[in-house]
Amino acid sequence: MVVCVLCYELAPEDHWSDRAPGDEPTAIRGVARHRRTRLLAAVLAPYGLTVSDPGSGPHRVIADRKGAAEIAAGLPAVWQAADRLAPRPVDVLDRTVLDTLLPGSA
Repeated sequence: MVVCVLCYELAPEDHWSDRAPGDEPTAIRGVARHRRTRLLAAVLAPYGLTVSDPGSGPHRVIADRKGAAEIAAGLPAVWQAADRLAPRPVDVLDRTVLDTLLPGSA
């Protein structure tokens, strides 16, 4: 996917859920960001979507199995992109999806 650097960098700021407490060192914020990306990936996997983190800004790349992808800046944009790319409506509170997130399930 090719994106103009201005469009990429001028996307909306972080969602409140993307922020780590201000006193945390950069390394800890990176670990938290990676953990959130893995969780988003697990939630969206049942819908045939992947989530990747380009590593800068609040952006995540949401992609489907057909090669379509969208850059999402912040959590609200992730859900909007998922709704557009998924083959069926995304329901993050679906019991089946939540059960896959439990420890020991897989």
